[in-house]
Amino acid sequence: MQLSTYRGDWALVTGASSGIGREFALALAAAGMNLVLVARRKDRLDEIAAELTGRHGVESRVVVADLARAGAPADIKALLSSEGRRIRLLCNNAAFGRWGRFENTSAAVYQDMVQVNITALVATCHTFLPDLRTFPSSVIINVASAAAYQPVPYMAVYAATKAFVASFSQALYGEWKDYGVLVQTLVPGPTETEFDVVAGAYPTVVIKRVPAAQVVRDSLARLSAEDPVALSARGTLAQRFFAGLFPPRIVIREVAKRFRPPD
Repeated sequence: MQLSTYRGDWALVTGASSGIGREFALALAAAGMNLVLVARRKDRLDEIAAELTGRHGVESRVVVADLARAGAPADIKALLSSEGRRIRLLCNNAAFGRWGRFENTSAAVYQDMVQVNITALVATCHTFLPDLRTFPSSVIINVASAAAYQPVPYMAVYAATKAFVASFSQALYGEWKDYGVLVQTLVPGPTETEFDVVAGAYPTVVIKRVPAAQVVRDSLARLSAEDPVALSARGTLAQRFFAGLFPPRIVIREVAKRFRPPD
């Protein structure tokens, strides 16, 4: 798979208004792809769309949507189909989390988290497969997290959603490669985005972050190898070794030490 052959085709990026999503939009536009930008903040999307067109001369289509709403992926697909736009590269980046004790966040927030991080991602893959199969090759990039590799006390629901994304995406890679659809699981580590602010991270656990642009470069660099997983997180081999070799009691205890809220 060579991204240069996708010039002039359409890519769809969710969570495109900032962070990793924004950087994906910039990188794909630089490669000559037209962009469908999906997020909730229209002003941000309009700014990015204008930047993409001005810098790279590509087309941009802004779609304001809340993926916490059931049916949003189907509505996006119906809109784009009515305009004659077919998606060749799909980037499922939209997600959010919450730091802190499980009981201190409302059940409604967790319901939205599961809807955005899991349900909408699955629905988007399913909904856009007919588009993806019309091309000789196509790509899905599902953004997981290094948090997928073990339970994370005090980020219990978020880590569980990313474990789902990692497992689901790798299984889909095995199913859809025969269709010419490459499903890549992108595993970022701590990244310079708005995630920590939105999630309510406490300063005691905020460590060095890498630029979001680096995460995107790591992802796109692995497309030509057609690997099921693109690692951008550092130290995941030791992390997976620890989680797989040591008893769960020890793994949970040690991870909890790092993520426990301050007194």
